[in-house]
Amino acid sequence: MRKIYKFKAWLKSRLIASYSATMTVVAVFIVVIMATCFTLFSPYFAKIQLSSKINNVSNDLIDNYSSTIGDYQSFIKSVVSNIDFDCGVNDKTYIEKKSYNNYYIRNIDISTNNKKYCSSFDGNRHEYESDSVFIKKINKNLSLWAILNDKNEQSILSLVWKDERGQVSIDFEPIISDVIRNKYCDDCILSVVSTVGNADKKISSHNDVKNLSSLPPLNTEVFNNGLILRNYVDPQLLSLISIDLKPLLFIVGVFFGLIIFLFINLYIKRQLSLHSLIVKGVIRKEFIPYYQPIINVKNNTMYGCEVLVRWWFNKKELISPDDFIPYAENSGLIIDITDVLLEKTLTQLSSLNWQKSTAVISINLVPEQLENKQQIRKFVDMIIKSSISPKQIAFEITERMSFTDLDKAAIVIDYLKAQGINVKLDDAGTGYGSFSYIQHLNLQSLKIDKMFVDTIGTYDHKLFVLDSIIAFGKKAGMEMIAEGVETKQQSDYLLQSGVYLQQGFYFSEPLKFEQFRHYFQRDQAKI
Repeated sequence: MRKIYKFKAWLKSRLIASYSATMTVVAVFIVVIMATCFTLFSPYFAKIQLSSKINNVSNDLIDNYSSTIGDYQSFIKSVVSNIDFDCGVNDKTYIEKKSYNNYYIRNIDISTNNKKYCSSFDGNRHEYESDSVFIKKINKNLSLWAILNDKNEQSILSLVWKDERGQVSIDFEPIISDVIRNKYCDDCILSVVSTVGNADKKISSHNDVKNLSSLPPLNTEVFNNGLILRNYVDPQLLSLISIDLKPLLFIVGVFFGLIIFLFINLYIKRQLSLHSLIVKGVIRKEFIPYYQPIINVKNNTMYGCEVLVRWWFNKKELISPDDFIPYAENSGLIIDITDVLLEKTLTQLSSLNWQKSTAVISINLVPEQLENKQQIRKFVDMIIKSSISPKQIAFEITERMSFTDLDKAAIVIDYLKAQGINVKLDDAGTGYGSFSYIQHLNLQSLKIDKMFVDTIGTYDHKLFVLDSIIAFGKKAGMEMIAEGVETKQQSDYLLQSGVYLQQGFYFSEPLKFEQFRHYFQRDQAKI
């Protein structure tokens, strides 16, 4: 015996060591993959980072620019209304003061109809037909131009007002392009300004010495004042930013890889643990039947019962089926659980002389079991060896899980019927096959799901589905059982609708065997 215990302990330690080693390899693999992926995407993140920075700079400058200058038309109107168009002392003083006090204005020029010219800054006079690019006409007096300087290193926006008195032009500082350019380098970023509706009229912030405008723009910003700003970036700059980002992205990738691994490890441990516990529970026969009576409300006697599984974990703690049934069904362990459940049910109910009654025992199966004739024969042999008649057994097949082969299932169901065992469609109307199962598998009994019974007495649209199921069952001459009945109102409605076989908490909760023994004996005493 000690040798066996030592072997088990050794085996367990080896399994733990093997699992740890495997998960270490998995962890390294996931971390490396995630770190590599993040690093490979460094050019993409470099574009996002640079684009975000340029957008922030552009938006801040445009906001300041717009709040200071305001609307083009209203701004220049205030200038025009305060000059005399004679280039006298008042005109010169006003435009010099206006330019000096406004950071965004480079120069204000006045040209009168009598050939007089004055400027807030001693510079070259612009000839708008020769050294400028027309952008758009704002109204009959106002137009927007781009002015190129002699060296063609950068260009500026200029507003031009013309009327019968002369012309006023306001040149704006190219602050957007200057700030962006100075922030990075002189010739690696090209900022191109245009206007809505005139995107082909481009005003570059500095000479495109590297022909960057032939590349796709890194980003495009459209501002409220009608300006469009496109930024073109030298690929070498993006490459340098990408290289700088790689160490950080590698660390981020490692971090995300570790998080993903922790979730995977937690999930696998939980599943492996649950799987092994269920396997042990099957070996120790910890899965026990609970019985919920099915009542014939016409005569208030018990029609039969449904067998529901509970897990008596370590024979100390009762575990709800919601905590293990989904995994058991998906993993196939439900077949082993059903073996244990059927064996215990037949043993317990035989001790009540169940065979002397007409009551029916309903046991749940999954579609996989009804497609396996060998498995069903094993169940039939267990039933035949017991004292309970096969006619007192019914298998319930849930509609919430799909069949993989309806033809196989039809053959198995016909075999069960030949043995006197009925097959019922459980959860009718809730799942994959709807009522096609009834037709294809030639079923004669169905159970109405609780979700439809709950709609009785409400305005829920599923109440119409309940009525349709009942109407279908009546027309097909099927036996109908309603489950989940919890109130007298529900019970009365179903009875009036012709559904007199009912189960639910209104009659009794699922009972362990000792409780069900007394319930069954009291019911038999009525007969």
